[in-house]
Amino acid sequence: MALTCIKWFRAAGIAACLALWSAIALAQGATDADVLAAKEAVQKGNWKALEALRPRFAGHVLEAYPAYWLLAGTVERADPREVQAFLARYPGTPLAESLRREWLRALGAAGSWDLFRAELPHYAGDDAEIACYSLQERQARGDAEVTAEAHALFAAGRETPAACDPVFEALFASGGVTEGEVWDRVRKLFAINATRDVKRTLALIPKRHGLPDKLIDRVQADPAHYLNQEGRFLTQQQVTLLTRSRRELVLFAIERLARSHSDDAAAQLERLAPRIDADVAYAWAQVAWQGALDHDPRALEWYARAADTPLTDSQMQWRARAALRLRQWKPLLTAIQALPPEDARDPTWRYWRARALRELGEKEAADGLLRSLAGQPTFYGLLASEELGQPFVPEWNGFHPQAADLDRVRAYPGIQRALALYRVGLDNEAVREWLWAIRGLDDRDLLAAAEVARLANVSDRAINTANRTVQLHDFAQRYPVPHRDVLTAASKQWDMDEAIVYGIIRQESRFMAEARSRAGAAGLMQLMPATARWVARHMPMQPFNVAMLYKPEVNIAMGTYYFRRVLDALSHPILATAAYNAGPTRARRWRDDKPLEGAIYTETIPFNETREYVKQVFTNAYFYKNRLTGKPASLHELLGVVPGRESDGDASSFAANIP
Repeated sequence: MALTCIKWFRAAGIAACLALWSAIALAQGATDADVLAAKEAVQKGNWKALEALRPRFAGHVLEAYPAYWLLAGTVERADPREVQAFLARYPGTPLAESLRREWLRALGAAGSWDLFRAELPHYAGDDAEIACYSLQERQARGDAEVTAEAHALFAAGRETPAACDPVFEALFASGGVTEGEVWDRVRKLFAINATRDVKRTLALIPKRHGLPDKLIDRVQADPAHYLNQEGRFLTQQQVTLLTRSRRELVLFAIERLARSHSDDAAAQLERLAPRIDADVAYAWAQVAWQGALDHDPRALEWYARAADTPLTDSQMQWRARAALRLRQWKPLLTAIQALPPEDARDPTWRYWRARALRELGEKEAADGLLRSLAGQPTFYGLLASEELGQPFVPEWNGFHPQAADLDRVRAYPGIQRALALYRVGLDNEAVREWLWAIRGLDDRDLLAAAEVARLANVSDRAINTANRTVQLHDFAQRYPVPHRDVLTAASKQWDMDEAIVYGIIRQESRFMAEARSRAGAAGLMQLMPATARWVARHMPMQPFNVAMLYKPEVNIAMGTYYFRRVLDALSHPILATAAYNAGPTRARRWRDDKPLEGAIYTETIPFNETREYVKQVFTNAYFYKNRLTGKPASLHELLGVVPGRESDGDASSFAANIP
């Protein structure tokens, strides 16, 4: 059918082609089985089977999908007129934008600059590969502004796709960047461990001035060995100052070593400092950053030795966290004030700046900052409200859309496509359609869309959509209580706070019983198969198989039991929650020697994902505590005080046996 349509397109144009397609398929209709068969054909690269299925989708809500899958899967050899016909037929859809992105990449790779130039203005995305092809195209036609833009990209020191390499090569060949600037970029790439980009960047300069790839790999794998070797060489040779290439490799080795042993890296830096001269301060900034991530109490001292060397955003934020961890309020205030303005405005740093000001006796200034946060249903908004003695109380009987609101939203083509995709289990495609469809909706329509999702049993979209409202809220939609009987029974059986269990489920799966992560975690509480087998042996629950994790009653029972065991081992809900995401060993290692305020422990978790996970689970628990009990909740009380390492007792060996 597709080949016939192409012939008609060439002879009579798009309209005739589409008319032929529709006429032949009028008596047919795609079923859910056809949708799944088409997707399976895509996964197998069976384009003939996909072409055979396409006619059945004429007039179907998902009619664009077989055509999109076929064009996207064969985009390098697709007829440009077919691609253009698709883009013209389905404008303003996520499929059109995705196909345009893939086509622009293919056109750039092939050097088809006329087509690339014509299509690029219609692309609204931000794709690094396409941006570099655009620079290539402009270089090819002598655009005078390319040099400055390419130089800025090169100097930024970020990872770039291979499409940028010809741009950088032309820039270097024309003198647009110097060899010194090549090394500046290498330093920035080493700092983010982007060694592949380092090697590609060093290919610009003569080999005798660069670094062998194998040597870079050896340093990356065993920085301590290299630094010991380098130290012996320097002692024997009495070298006063390293060459630029050797300095960059030493700096990389110190930074790599600091990731796992910041104290050893500091010792190596002390020894090698005379040989790297002006780069010593830069190296101390790297060591200090890694020391702060590792909660080394000397991190602030190391930051001081970095002097006035420019710090990255992450290094500046972790200087603030190092001071927070030590409860050194004046250095904390200084570190926050040094942050870039956009970072300093973040609720995290506004809250901790207010806390520092209060500790330093500046209550009026502190309260002003807290008032700017209070009333927001977020982690730091809730804490700020409580600091002011005005705890946030959600309205559980909020706005409820009318039938007309629901009908209006259901009529949106993107919503219809999303629900059809969810129905057949194509969740990734469904999420993309849903997010595209709700862009720009006001609060009223967002809540209507959330209710449409709830009625369709797509709880993750219901929650995420309700979360987006700005002024008109429905907290009951944001914090639903499904499986209440099962969850209450499991919480009572294992003596768990029901609000925390609900908070974990909401964060893990948004109550999607059949949720499965890329790593294989399954069900409501996202248990890994190995963990589930361990739980099944200890509960005990026999017989057990992994498929049982998709049953809500089984998953909740096993997940609650597992959390109880972790909580018994670690003695605090914050530690158990961090362990649920990152493992018991890490959660224990992130404690302080002495008891630590729960909010401080949370903010100084070194893994971004786990830090945000813990914040969100306890924010969830705050709202569930209020909803389940009908009484005011306190986030400060939920967070409590995390015990120090001194309280371990026998918990250490017990925790080590929990997966």
